[in-house]
Amino acid sequence: MRSKRLGALSLAVAAVGLFYAAAPAIAGSTKAVLKEFSIAPSPAKVAAGKVSFSVANAGKIEHEFVVLRTNKQAGDLLKGKEADEAGNVGEIGSVLPGQTKKLALNLRAGHYALICNLPGHYSAGQYADLTVVKPG
Repeated sequence: MRSKRLGALSLAVAAVGLFYAAAPAIAGSTKAVLKEFSIAPSPAKVAAGKVSFSVANAGKIEHEFVVLRTNKQAGDLLKGKEADEAGNVGEIGSVLPGQTKKLALNLRAGHYALICNLPGHYSAGQYADLTVVKPG
């Protein structure tokens, strides 16, 4: 009986080891696709440190890309007719239709909001949440 329990325990330990070995590493980069009126980051969780954003405008009108460090959810930033940009850590001011632009930032672990704050865009839903986690 003892050998069966040890065998089952060994299998369980091996399965846990395989799970952790197969778990994907958290990326240090993300792609963000801008459209009317959404932002789709992929992945939406990245490792702290240097984070590279590849921002593509797949829409038909101009957009911008603003990264805000905030404890609020991306959809909870409305102040007047646009989003409050407190906590702005970087941005790309203009991304024309069909363009892809790069932005590299040094981000600490925490919550970030990705927004387009051109007139009417944020209130139409053009925002997304990004989680930055400690590497390791």
